[in-house]
Amino acid sequence: MTTPQSPTDPYARRQRPPHQGSPAAGSGDSHRTALVVALIGAAATIVAALIGLVVQLSGDSDRRDAGSTVSGASPTSGASGAPGSSGTSSSPGTPGPTGPSATPTPSVTPSTPSAAPALAGMPEAFLGRWQGYAEELDASETDHYRVTLELNQGSPREQVGSIHYAMESSDCYGVVTLTAVGGSDRLTLGEDIQSGNCVKNGRITLTLRPGDTVDFAYESTKRDGTQQSVRAGLDRVA
Repeated sequence: MTTPQSPTDPYARRQRPPHQGSPAAGSGDSHRTALVVALIGAAATIVAALIGLVVQLSGDSDRRDAGSTVSGASPTSGASGAPGSSGTSSSPGTPGPTGPSATPTPSVTPSTPSAAPALAGMPEAFLGRWQGYAEELDASETDHYRVTLELNQGSPREQVGSIHYAMESSDCYGVVTLTAVGGSDRLTLGEDIQSGNCVKNGRITLTLRPGDTVDFAYESTKRDGTQQSVRAGLDRVA
């Protein structure tokens, strides 16, 4: 007995069997998704590589700066590694070798020259009035007369007193200037006669002796060129 078949609908859509080997529905979307993920991963890798390169370059720059600071070399000091120096230059991007820290040269402050010590003034032991009899020696005769010398306080090249020669033929008056001090017991005076018939200028040397006594020695040159010498022992009278 045959089963009756339903009548065929002339308007029904015929179903086509899927072709062999054709991609299933949704396969294109999966490919696109995988491509986007791959591109994002590649971009992330590139960004990470760029960041790493920047960090590395920054670290190299910091190490170079630190090396320059430790070595104590400045760009203009002529130290090894500086431009224009005779040291070994390092390759670009690689920190150059740094030697031991340079020992800084201590600055020397020029010392101010000390002022020259002041010349000694008149020793106190010579102050006062001195008097005695002198003997004058020259080529023609020997003469004796009284000498009075008065000394006051003063400094070298200053007028420090007066001199009086009491002779039979003339009285001579003059002033004396301190020219040199040889310690506490010796000094030199320059004599300048102001009045009387005496040689205008001469040099007096005084040497202190015990008992308030000084040795008086006078030297000068007369108008005729002969040497004049006077010696005396003077006692303190005031």
